[in-house]
Amino acid sequence: MAGSFDIFRKYQRSLLVAVAILAMLAFFVLPPFLQMGGGSGPGDPVVAQWAGGDIREGQLERDVAMRSVVNRFLVESAAAAGRDPSRLPLFPESEEAVVRTMLVAEEAKKNGLVVSDTAINDFLAQWTNNLVRQEQFGDIIAGLRLGPSGVSQHDLFEALRTELIGRNMLVMFQTGFSGDPPAWRWDYYRRLEQKATVEVVAVPVETVAAQVPAPSEAQLRGFFEQYKNDLPDPRSEAPGFREPRRVKYEYLVAKREVFEAEAAKEVTEAQIAEFYEKNKETMFRAKAPEAKTPEKEPAAEKKPAGEKPADEKPADEKPADEKPADEKPADEKPAEPKPAAPKAPAATPDKGARASASPFMPAAFKQPAAETKPAESKPVDTEKSDAAKTDAAKTETTKPDDAKTEEPKPEVQCEPLESVKDKIREQLAREQANARIDAVFSAIAGDVTRYAEDYALWQARQVASAEPPKAPDIDVIAKKQGLEAGRSGLVTASQAISGGGIGQSFEFIPDPGSRFGIRQQNWLEAIFGQNTIALRPVTSRDVAGNRYLSWKTDDQPELTPTFEAIRDNVDFSWRIVEGRGIARKKAEEIAAQADAAKQSLEATVAEKTELKVVQAGPFTWLSVGATPNSPPSISQPEGVAMPGEEFMRAVFRLEPGQTAVAFNEPRTVCYCIRLVSLDPPASELRERFLEARSDPRRSGMVAQQEFSESFGRWIEGLEKQYGLKWSRQPRFAGR
Repeated sequence: MAGSFDIFRKYQRSLLVAVAILAMLAFFVLPPFLQMGGGSGPGDPVVAQWAGGDIREGQLERDVAMRSVVNRFLVESAAAAGRDPSRLPLFPESEEAVVRTMLVAEEAKKNGLVVSDTAINDFLAQWTNNLVRQEQFGDIIAGLRLGPSGVSQHDLFEALRTELIGRNMLVMFQTGFSGDPPAWRWDYYRRLEQKATVEVVAVPVETVAAQVPAPSEAQLRGFFEQYKNDLPDPRSEAPGFREPRRVKYEYLVAKREVFEAEAAKEVTEAQIAEFYEKNKETMFRAKAPEAKTPEKEPAAEKKPAGEKPADEKPADEKPADEKPADEKPADEKPAEPKPAAPKAPAATPDKGARASASPFMPAAFKQPAAETKPAESKPVDTEKSDAAKTDAAKTETTKPDDAKTEEPKPEVQCEPLESVKDKIREQLAREQANARIDAVFSAIAGDVTRYAEDYALWQARQVASAEPPKAPDIDVIAKKQGLEAGRSGLVTASQAISGGGIGQSFEFIPDPGSRFGIRQQNWLEAIFGQNTIALRPVTSRDVAGNRYLSWKTDDQPELTPTFEAIRDNVDFSWRIVEGRGIARKKAEEIAAQADAAKQSLEATVAEKTELKVVQAGPFTWLSVGATPNSPPSISQPEGVAMPGEEFMRAVFRLEPGQTAVAFNEPRTVCYCIRLVSLDPPASELRERFLEARSDPRRSGMVAQQEFSESFGRWIEGLEKQYGLKWSRQPRFAGR
């Protein structure tokens, strides 16, 4: 009988993997839960500071969790009222959104906004269309949980009160932007429709940085402290010294053309013929011939109305061998007069009135003239007469001679096999190539998963002398399977995207909550998303049809380096900020020379070899994306590095021949600008604007963009007003 140690040895691998997973859970998951109800000790650091006091880790986690509870309450209440929860406008559950609501609510209180209990009940009644009873609300609240404990109605109402106060303040802000005056609409229209062509001379701030006096050590350290917790943003004028999250990954690429070309060689004629026979009526139907327009008769053959054709005799013309109508043979009796059809009295319509309302009379209801009886021979009963006619019609239609045979279905016309053979070969090759790629990727994913398990066991044993397991060699695998291998260094998400290829790939994954049961997941989400696991194989594809198998090998979280480690970077950033004034002065000197000489920038700087003139345009201030609902964005003309609002405003204020000076968006380059032309001129553009004012959709997109930017500036102003300072970057929740 096996002992407990034998059982342990038998299941050693699985048990050690379980222990390693539990250890990781204990390390990463338990601390937040332990901190949720804790006090403000060393384990509860300050996350952010504002005029209302310190925001500690535990408090912020509870506030975020409470917002999630509020959203769950709203979802369940709406579901009880029969609303679709997937279409509800819920509150965002990120740390940044929660703290912003605190600031907005505080500003609302200063402006005299209050939300009473009655207002909360009115909101819930409107939210549920008054279809949820009080006891149902009580049952929903009883099922809510905040950590291990329940949620009281008082806590829920207070959380809702804060959310509604903030929402009402935002509504007030938005109301100030309701409507758009004609001057605004004209400005929006001009930004989208008028194009400028300019000459520009770039003065990079970096080229004049050496002229900036060297800062003291204290100035550099103060500069570092000011921006040490900010992430660098390529389009921001402020520096950032915090290191962003970086990830390292490996990947294998299955090129679509390579695999399909190999598969096409293996497609047989028999497979093509079989595929054709199975699918010809659904995939290869011949196109119906286009209906031809009937040819019109020649004009010469058309006759005036009432005129008889040439070969038709007039009604009063008699054939030569016929007798006149009034001449009868001696032995022939005069024809009996044809009785008139009986009419039902108008006041008493018969039962067949509904049928007789149709303008068409079925042929079976007509009786031959020889069988017609004189009207005076017998009174006519209308109902019986109609019934008799109906019976006669039924008798006529059941005669064998009149029986209709079912027409055979027309044969479906299909394209001949020879004309679609290449299409079928491509289709079969694509299917076989995908099947082979699936099999190869599945086998490689299994190898990577086993390596991940072995590596977790090796880490759990913590034996220094033991060698780590050997990772799969992607170069060997790629050569053997006809793939391409790739490795990245530690890169940020933006660097991965800009690299193209796998950085812009995606995959369709099951999603029961979506409308169609699937959704598109970007590769970036699978690798850089929160709580993504290292050495977990991920499949994806790009728009060209290439397939990828990748896995993360290293994940470096955000961190703030020491001043000593990045001193040179701090010094360089200082010189860029302080050197902007020198760069602007140099650009202004070039503009003044061009204005004084009334000449182009090309002629002005012809003798200054260190300066280069670029002609940019024509370009509009704003450009609309390829998709119909994409918001407009600042145009990016070739030859200008990251132009922003300042650059565009300077350009479109000029008249042809005039000059101006403006920085790009991150204020790293100062441009001397000379306007060459505007197309169309303002006078012509105004006429177009008046013609297009009945369709405000394009300018409406600009108005929405303007509101979004104004809202962002307002939020930034609130953060400065209340002195909000984050001690770390805010985290984002799953919603």
